[in-house]
Amino acid sequence: MIGFLRGVALFFGAMFLQWWWNTHFAYWGAAPQFLLVLTILLAARRGPVLGMLAGFGWGLYLDVARAELFGASALILTLAAYIVGVVRRQIDLRAAGPLAAMTFLFTWGGFVLLGLLGLTFTKSFEWSGWIAVLATPFLNVIAATIAALLWDAREER
Repeated sequence: MIGFLRGVALFFGAMFLQWWWNTHFAYWGAAPQFLLVLTILLAARRGPVLGMLAGFGWGLYLDVARAELFGASALILTLAAYIVGVVRRQIDLRAAGPLAAMTFLFTWGGFVLLGLLGLTFTKSFEWSGWIAVLATPFLNVIAATIAALLWDAREER
């Protein structure tokens, strides 16, 4: 029961953190994508099914908050969790380097996939801007490293 309550607190706390950070600290569209980072971390630590469930829920939250291309964020986060869950069998994602590289690649991949989904469904490439595309992967790597350290410290107790 305590694990379930921690999971619910993580789920809603992450959504609050994403909203709060983007409201107060996003400059020129660049801010860490905490929900993507936590989806990757959850899939790497707990497996693809739990990561996909959380990623889908967080993606729906992002879709409602942005309301430009509904369903795109849910699809992107669900695919990210699935791929990370499959890849974790071949790559040790508990190490900081592979987790950072995976987060970096999935951030850029998410930007490209969002743009392609926009091109497919709205006939225009959904572009976040150069500053966001160039800065966000590095911000996500920092967030993933901190989140992994906190996750691992909590599990060691």
